[in-house]
Amino acid sequence: MNNDEILVKLTEIVSEENLSADPADLIPYERDDQFWGVEPHRPDYVVRPATIEEIQAILKLANQYKIPVVPFASGINRKGLCIPSQGGILLDLRRMTQIEIDPEMMVATVEPGVNFAQMVVALNKYPHLRCLAPDAPATASVLANYMLRGIYATSTRYGVDHLITMKIVLPNGEILDTGSAATPNSIGPYCNIVNGPDLTKLFQANVGTMGVAVEGHIRLYPMPEQIKALIITFPEFECMLEPAKKYTLQNLVAGAWIWSFTQDALSTIMNIHSPNPEWFSMLLYLEGTPTEIQQQEELVLKIAEDTQGEQMRLPPDFEHEFVLDHRYMRGDVRGWRKGNLYGSSFYGALKNLTLYYEAGKELCEKHGFEGYHFEGIPVSPFHGQLTYFDPCVLWDGGDPDQVKRIRAFHQDLREALLKIGIYGFFRAFPGVVYSQELGMYGEIWRQLKRLIDPNNIMNPGKPPLD
Repeated sequence: MNNDEILVKLTEIVSEENLSADPADLIPYERDDQFWGVEPHRPDYVVRPATIEEIQAILKLANQYKIPVVPFASGINRKGLCIPSQGGILLDLRRMTQIEIDPEMMVATVEPGVNFAQMVVALNKYPHLRCLAPDAPATASVLANYMLRGIYATSTRYGVDHLITMKIVLPNGEILDTGSAATPNSIGPYCNIVNGPDLTKLFQANVGTMGVAVEGHIRLYPMPEQIKALIITFPEFECMLEPAKKYTLQNLVAGAWIWSFTQDALSTIMNIHSPNPEWFSMLLYLEGTPTEIQQQEELVLKIAEDTQGEQMRLPPDFEHEFVLDHRYMRGDVRGWRKGNLYGSSFYGALKNLTLYYEAGKELCEKHGFEGYHFEGIPVSPFHGQLTYFDPCVLWDGGDPDQVKRIRAFHQDLREALLKIGIYGFFRAFPGVVYSQELGMYGEIWRQLKRLIDPNNIMNPGKPPLD
């Protein structure tokens, strides 16, 4: 079938105004801010469905003619997850913006086009409830972020799994309801405990390689009476290790961010200037009643004093901005002020904090980058000292020399982290995660992909298949 015939068939599904093969419309989809790692590639078609039935019809057509399909939720993409490396159909889901809130069950049902700004507005009708907002722009998709286990300021207390169940359109166009939605006469799709395996987890963290998530059911949480942000500075990086352990194990904080900034990174990201070559600090979030927060603050500061930690007095507007980010949504992404922000996010054990930090710092100096920022967030449940880490580099993607150097830095850092030992990388990014390295786990992952998507139309080129 030629392109004109495919366009005719797609037009019959979504209408002409929601379909394009014009290069002017396709170019914005060919890259993201990390295209240095996954080369730019233009889709052949951009299709904007509004209903599940339209998505079913598109996938049936694509599966029949073996046309690649790349799901695209809100456009806040990084590291090549939605670059259509083999062309085909870019499935832009931003028209799917339905939200349904069940305050009694403390669950929200969202379509993939719903972003966190829209979610917060919808929840304003229920001031006793909140969703947990990620460390991402307010325009990020709620379903995509939860499906990919985004990182949250509240991760230390609440973890990163806030997605209960999903509705998936499989590559052949059939619908799969995961969790309790599959039970006859279910009381609601609000539970992932069902008769057999938890299939929600099968599709979670898969970047559109096994189907299209068209609906998700997410946990809502009580809105605390008060939230307070604290910054505590430390003389050395390793001084933050023991306080972070105690804050997490004693459940003193909702969030604990371990930070280091070189001078260049500090002035760019935080707009703060320090006389020291590097700035070491922890951003802490306290939640509860005013009395509970006062008690938490006293204990937190006492623990910090044991390793020479000192509270930094925050200007009121500065603290207010941190609290808004934590309570509602990320309003400002400062790391992009210099051009590009490289991050090699991964999960590891908190006891290896200093090893991870030093590996990134040494390689940053080796490859000639001044803007180094490292962060670590203990994540609940803390068994195995589970912690999210992110060595970050500020760089300029418009400089060919820096592109070359960031690629070399990336490969060196990946090897160094695997040598130290990590739990796994954050999301199945191409160029970071290789299923062939994962033994039988990787083999079963590939077999599942082939079973569910035998024609390999779903986001081909991304893990688990090269």
